[in-house]
Amino acid sequence: MPDEDETIPWQGQALGEPFGGDLVALVERVAGINAQTARAIPVAIWARCGEKSDLAELTDRMQSYELVKSNVMRGTVHLLTLRQYWLWRTALEPTLRRIVAGFCRGIWDSVDYDKLHAFGLDLMSDGRPRSRAELGDEAAKHFPDAEPRHLGFALRMILPIVESAPDNAWQPARTTYRLPPTIPEPVDAATGLRDLAQSFAKAFGPATVDDFSYWSGIKKSEAKTFADQLEPATTTHQQAPIHVLPEFDNLFYCRRSTTGDLYQAKRDPRFTPQRMPGSLIQNGRVVAHWTYRKDTPPTLTPWAPLDETAEAKWSRFVEWWTQSDSQA
Repeated sequence: MPDEDETIPWQGQALGEPFGGDLVALVERVAGINAQTARAIPVAIWARCGEKSDLAELTDRMQSYELVKSNVMRGTVHLLTLRQYWLWRTALEPTLRRIVAGFCRGIWDSVDYDKLHAFGLDLMSDGRPRSRAELGDEAAKHFPDAEPRHLGFALRMILPIVESAPDNAWQPARTTYRLPPTIPEPVDAATGLRDLAQSFAKAFGPATVDDFSYWSGIKKSEAKTFADQLEPATTTHQQAPIHVLPEFDNLFYCRRSTTGDLYQAKRDPRFTPQRMPGSLIQNGRVVAHWTYRKDTPPTLTPWAPLDETAEAKWSRFVEWWTQSDSQA
């Protein structure tokens, strides 16, 4: 049985050594970046690129919509390349519809899915960005049997919309949604699922069908169809370094096994279930978590005494954070 350290996909996640390519290539390689919190994307990129991370490039790539934010895997917000977005959101439509049904009980009994989808596309075709609340209020005029907040949630999930690009990736403004700049011909769902499975295997392999289902949010029966795609490329294991990871990093969501340390860490009382904090991991294990408040540097809470290497890593992270704050 390999050490837990050996089951973590350091190389697939560009954590073995600093990544030197451009940001579009990085996002493709790691199969998207979890973006549920304001600073998650910059921190995830710093973890993988170190001193080579460039917030100005990140802002530029988002403003050009080469990189987009939307609700995809598990229904959560991720940063994807535009290519990934169009392939994967089509593949994940049944999953997103189920998530809406779970959060908004009875909505598909009172609202016709196809009619709501068509209404939303027509609404957003004017090019005006809208918030989730605005989407719900507009829809409620036409679908009075559902709550506006449920309609806003549903439209955010089921429409091919992305978050409006920020003026500054370090300090994103209020979230609004818009159609992406290019709407391609319809993508076959099977093609999208195959690409999703292949990308997962490259980014998180070696992995199982259960892992793929857990990470993506699709049903296990759907995931089994693409079991043949889950054979990862052969890589050479490297000693796991120390990393500062953002809240909800996908490294915590790529394994279904309940024996893994990172899986177990999500259930530790020190990790709040409503808002997973950032983490400091060493040798495949969480050794501390961190949180921050607006306009203050992040605060570290060790789970055990830290060695000099971990302390030095944290100091570099805080220095980068402070510098980014001062330049924003």
